[in-house]
Amino acid sequence: MTEGAMNGMNRSCLYSMLLSQLHGTCTPLHFLKNQRSRRAKRPPKVAAKQNSGPSPLHNNAIMSRFSFLVLLSFLLFVSCGRYQAAEDFSASDSTPDPNELSEEILRTIRAGQDATAMIDQLAAYEPSQLVAALQTREEKLAFWVNVYNGVVQHLLINDPSLYDDRSSFFSGDLFTVAGHTMSPNDLEHGIIRGGENRLGLGIIPQFFQNKFERTFKIKGGDSRIHFALNCGAADCPPVAVYSPETYHEQINESTRKYLAKHSEIKTEDGKEVLYTSPLFSWFRGDFADRGGIDDFLVEFGVVPAEKEDIKREYTDYDWTLKTGIWAE
Repeated sequence: MTEGAMNGMNRSCLYSMLLSQLHGTCTPLHFLKNQRSRRAKRPPKVAAKQNSGPSPLHNNAIMSRFSFLVLLSFLLFVSCGRYQAAEDFSASDSTPDPNELSEEILRTIRAGQDATAMIDQLAAYEPSQLVAALQTREEKLAFWVNVYNGVVQHLLINDPSLYDDRSSFFSGDLFTVAGHTMSPNDLEHGIIRGGENRLGLGIIPQFFQNKFERTFKIKGGDSRIHFALNCGAADCPPVAVYSPETYHEQINESTRKYLAKHSEIKTEDGKEVLYTSPLFSWFRGDFADRGGIDDFLVEFGVVPAEKEDIKREYTDYDWTLKTGIWAE
């Protein structure tokens, strides 16, 4: 190829490149142009923002923790308060001894008389007066068991329809003691059972009880009360009038008699099975105060010691309304 031809080709290529550049199809020049264009359009670098303090999310987290601590402190504070004993309390006609009043309520109802005036006297006490009067464990247990049995009998004798909806009856605020309105459940589980959860099987306690229940609850409970409290059902224990001086003897007798009536050992497929009250199942944890259910059954003569591991079955409970079941 001659030099002229080469020069002609170079001119042709140069012409083609110039022409393609005009049409925007020449890669080298087009690429360089685009690169320059991108650099020209690139926004200037912005300096990183200086830390101006915690973010809103961080502040919210701090406030949430603070609110939780305030609420927890409040709950702990209110859960510690209790009524204090009155310094100048003494029994009189207007403010009778609480144990004597609770006993008189039951005797009046058993005699078929109206106990409304005495129920009203229960309401008229000051909490501080009850604290002053109920000093011993026996005084507390005898009083509250009598009050429970007395108000339940009083309510159901005067208005049996209350029992048509048992759930509402047991959970309703139906009577007042020392200015505090309460339900049968409040009295049984919050005070007599020592602050146990109603559905906790005697294992799960109540949390954050009110001041009245914290003041008067029987610490540690007493598993024998399940054979002393009468809720109005046909299978409930007979009502006895408990006195502090003889409380233990009386409730031991009530427990033995009830279990003797509601327990039976049967032989099934060559093995002995104890059929007994479902109260043991519903409140199983309560019986730990006497070594557990097995030891309890041995202690009160239901099974001999050598058979304490006998298989247990629980009978059905008769919830039919039946007031006026009195201990002999």
